[in-house]
Amino acid sequence: MRKKIIDIIVCTLLIVAIVPFTAMAGDENDPEIVDEQNDCFGALVQHPFRLTFLQALGILKIDSFDGIDIVSAWFYENSDEPDYLFAAVKLNDLEPINQRAIYSVHWSYNGVQYSVGSHIINNGQFIGCQVGRSTWIDRDYNQAEATYDFDTNIVTFKFSKEFIGNPNPGDVLTDTFAWTALRLNFEQLTLLFSSGELIKDAAPFLEDNKDFGRDYVIQH
Repeated sequence: MRKKIIDIIVCTLLIVAIVPFTAMAGDENDPEIVDEQNDCFGALVQHPFRLTFLQALGILKIDSFDGIDIVSAWFYENSDEPDYLFAAVKLNDLEPINQRAIYSVHWSYNGVQYSVGSHIINNGQFIGCQVGRSTWIDRDYNQAEATYDFDTNIVTFKFSKEFIGNPNPGDVLTDTFAWTALRLNFEQLTLLFSSGELIKDAAPFLEDNKDFGRDYVIQH
């Protein structure tokens, strides 16, 4: 009898060793998306004198790009709210900015690209948040919730699964990445600084070398 028990244990261990482990859900300690630090890019990085100029005029009141610099991002769910999906972005040093900051998370499901994002302007006086299909020719945005925690440096999004294709338990979100940017409050003026962004960051991919974070498996 003892030998049979030992045999069963050994077989179980062999199965665990052979079958590859699939991460089911991320969190701050095991995020789907990670990024290098101090890797922001854009007009103010390429041309530092422009930053000095905007600072001197009082138009842009920042000492660093840490509020745009992505550390990590992840998805998660709550069992008591199965109809909602959450996404979070952790920044190097999240702080209110006197111009327009944008925070977003992107993914694909069933061949469709989706995103959730929020704009915060004038040191947090106004916050908007939307979720939905995000291709240039197929946009369908709906209201979502965004929470900014300046103590933990995390922006959290909450949105209904009905706006992202109604994924079921076991379905997989692929091509995950996070994206942030800094613009002027009057966005049209930002176009004067090339590509429509003063500063931006993308994790884990760069525009010339695309890569993505881990997949996320829907739990509920």
